[in-house]
Amino acid sequence: MKRRLLEFATAWGMLFVLATAAAAGQVTITFYHTSDLHEHAAPLARIAQLVQDQRTARKNVVFVDTGDWFNKGNLTPLNLRGGAMAELMGSMRYDAVIAGNHDRTHGTPRLAELVDKHSLPLTAANCTWPREATPANAKPYRVFTFDGVRVAVIGTATPVKNAGTDDLLVVRPIVPAVRKVLAELEGKADIVCLLTHIGVPEDKRLMQALPRLDLILGGHHHKRFARLNYNKATKTILQHSGANGQCIGEVAVVWDGEKIVSRRARLVNVTQAMPEAPAVVTVRSRYLAKPGK
Repeated sequence: MKRRLLEFATAWGMLFVLATAAAAGQVTITFYHTSDLHEHAAPLARIAQLVQDQRTARKNVVFVDTGDWFNKGNLTPLNLRGGAMAELMGSMRYDAVIAGNHDRTHGTPRLAELVDKHSLPLTAANCTWPREATPANAKPYRVFTFDGVRVAVIGTATPVKNAGTDDLLVVRPIVPAVRKVLAELEGKADIVCLLTHIGVPEDKRLMQALPRLDLILGGHHHKRFARLNYNKATKTILQHSGANGQCIGEVAVVWDGEKIVSRRARLVNVTQAMPEAPAVVTVRSRYLAKPGK
């Protein structure tokens, strides 16, 4: 009898906590983040299915990638100049992506062509495209609304350039470009996320220079942050999720109507046991008989 009473009291307590959170109007926003996928085909369908499942379960999900889609993986020997990888990424249903230094190696016109052909939500606030190769799908930032909470995702183009890359894309300094966007977003966004492809040291400098940012999701150096990396002074989260699709970053923040009151972060390992998104598998099978590892 005592055990039943204890179980009842525990269940009632959990309901009370949930009811209190709901009454307080708290909303959880979860960011899923990939970076430096480098044309590794095998994990893409698993990543897409994981995010699809979370969109169903949690609803308030933002799915982003922070660049270096091309070169090095098992799609590269196909010599399709990024075509297969761009189509796969288009099938994964990202909310925002940015281009890394490897994504311009096939030329700026080719990048613009692939972005529009596969409806990639390219996001970059600090660059000017050439008139003859401006992707219609590119925007400086994107705003998503979840249960009344406005989430702005600002993208940046990396100033890092591989040997042989053309000079058609004009990349401006990140800090003044982002400050301009932040001024434009004043009163229009509750949570602000910045996407970068410049590496951890530069991201840490951005945390100091742009304290309005709530989180920075970055890439380039293939670093992994397995747990919350949080600057208490600027109240900014910095997350990197490794490379080659081995992990996907997960960052969750809780908004109480006025501010972020809770933050957590982790890496989710992508394993062969995970289910695959059928739409991504269909695209992959057109290019590869076997997905690789």
